[in-house]
Parts: sequence; C-alpha cells; structure tokens
Amino acid sequence: MKAEEVLKMIDELENGERWKLLDMMYDEYYNTRSKPNLEERLSNLEKDIEYMSKKIGIHDMHFNRIHKEDEDRA
Repeated sequence: MKAEEVLKMIDELENGERWKLLDMMYDEYYNTRSKPNLEERLSNLEKDIEYMSKKIGIHDMHFNRIHKEDEDRA
C-alpha cells in the first residue's frame, strides 16, 4: 500500500475516527510514557541476573561436590 492510498483512506474517515487515529499514532510513535520505562526494564534485568546467579551458584556447588567425590575415589 502506498502513502497516497493511506491518506485517501484517512480523508474518507469520519472526523471522530481521524482523531482516534491521530491519538493512536501519537501513542505508538511519540508518547514514551506508554512504553515500558528504561528504569523498569533495567530493574527487571537486575532481578533476572540475581536469580540466575543464584541458580548458577547452586549448580556450581553440586558440580564441585561431584568432582571432589570423583577425586576421593581415585
């Protein structure tokens, strides 16, 4: 679809629908408040990293125990 065709379709909309379209386009492309905030995303990443590091620590502990048992048997 070409831009000219889109504009023609917009011209054919009722006035209220055009305003609704403008609001939707503004929210989609310019309103940064409606999108996830960078601080929130960073906070979520920090929580995920903390969770994963705990899991890695537990697996590392089990691996070291198994490795030590293998050394003791040898």
